[in-house]
Amino acid sequence: MKPNKLTIEIEDGIINSIFESDLTTIILEGKKIIFENSFIIPGIVDSHAHIIGLGENLNTIRLENAKSKNELLKMVKQIDIVDGWICGRGWNEENWDDNNLNSSDLDTISSEVPIFLVRVDGHAAWVNSKALSISGIDSNSKNPLGGKIVKDSEGKPTGLLIDNAIELVRNNIPKINKNTIKKYIIDACNECLRNGITEVHDMDVHLNHIEAYKELDGENLLPIRLVQYIRGFDGEYKHIQPSPYSGNNLHIIGLKFYADGALGSRGALMLDKYNDAETYGLELISRDELYKRAKEGCENNWDIAVHAIGDRANRNVLDVYERLRKDCYENNLRIEHSQLIHPEDIVRFNNLNVIASVQPIHCTSDKSMAIRRLGENYKYAYPWKTLMKNGALIIAGSDFPIESHNPFLGIDSFINRTAENEEESWQKEETLSIEEALLSYCYTPHFSTKTQLGGTLEKGEKANISIIDNDLTNTDTIKYTKVIATICNGKLTKHL
Repeated sequence: MKPNKLTIEIEDGIINSIFESDLTTIILEGKKIIFENSFIIPGIVDSHAHIIGLGENLNTIRLENAKSKNELLKMVKQIDIVDGWICGRGWNEENWDDNNLNSSDLDTISSEVPIFLVRVDGHAAWVNSKALSISGIDSNSKNPLGGKIVKDSEGKPTGLLIDNAIELVRNNIPKINKNTIKKYIIDACNECLRNGITEVHDMDVHLNHIEAYKELDGENLLPIRLVQYIRGFDGEYKHIQPSPYSGNNLHIIGLKFYADGALGSRGALMLDKYNDAETYGLELISRDELYKRAKEGCENNWDIAVHAIGDRANRNVLDVYERLRKDCYENNLRIEHSQLIHPEDIVRFNNLNVIASVQPIHCTSDKSMAIRRLGENYKYAYPWKTLMKNGALIIAGSDFPIESHNPFLGIDSFINRTAENEEESWQKEETLSIEEALLSYCYTPHFSTKTQLGGTLEKGEKANISIIDNDLTNTDTIKYTKVIATICNGKLTKHL
């Protein structure tokens, strides 16, 4: 698979004819459109992302841009108070010299209005004293299962909450109204189109948001295809969305669980202790409990996706999946992130027919932090080529809004594996070819869904196409690729 100059005729959303040509040409319902200096690839799929999170980011101040704690505090002062709260997302203390965070820092902004700021990876929150007070969190508070209330040497909460402890505060924040949710969805989908993305695997979808998605889909207002994996950890889906759903551009096919937290917040579950802390991370669900919940989902025709970053978490999930395969369940089973995998577990992905859903941009953006956290074990991190050589099916995404939604940054990471401001590839032996990278973004994602639609440019296939200004042969220019137009279900949207 590589970018080509093609002439494609489309009728009723289906490719009617296709052949190589000197100029990229689209014949849409009889109208010819020529795109000079451009190339065609199948529509890009982001196999792990968060649509509403991107929509919210597009409409709020971007805290990930803060280069210091003081700069972030200045940004937070500009956030509007909504329903009595100041809320934001995106801080990353790894980018700061002063990364000692405390509720007292946020109290300088306000001690009367509760402040709730989610870390860039979504696995930690930083709150002020008012938010702690409203939530009843004090020195006597116990850690919830799968979470941590960070406390100082005197036992006083610092204002940092890890993984499941975040919900102790989030549950007190008023819910966003449906019209705002719909705006976030549409804004995010249109932004995906501008980046050549025709399908998104929308992860960990909140059950309260399903109605908004369905209403938009029922009115044919979703401009891209959404394949969703809804929250499954508490079993509430059985009362709101008890079985899979397929509409126009909306397909709800899977349940999402968490085996551990994130590397940045030291919540990823490890076989060995962290290199820079006296902890093994957090187990968010036991293997027996995950097996019980995943088996129930399989029995009701749900696919299963489990977040696992640390090598212990990946092994735990593979153990659960092995039990499910022995029970003869043939549902699609995915591991989201698959970041750190012990060499003994690599072959199990192929042996158990488990899909490795990876986000290559995490590797290049997190390199320095990953080495600090993992020490010598970093050599087992982001093992794309090794997984592929051992027969694993790899699908690629971005995890937006945690990372950029620009897919060419991810493709660049696959191929060059170069951290920001560096020239040398990190673990070059794990890089992929252009063909392998494009397959992971355009083709293999369709084998991870029940419908298995698209992924190829052939007569009779749905017309999902990305038209770009780069043939990707010069690997130094991949990250600068621009999307000229996107065709989703036969509908053309020009961007340049």
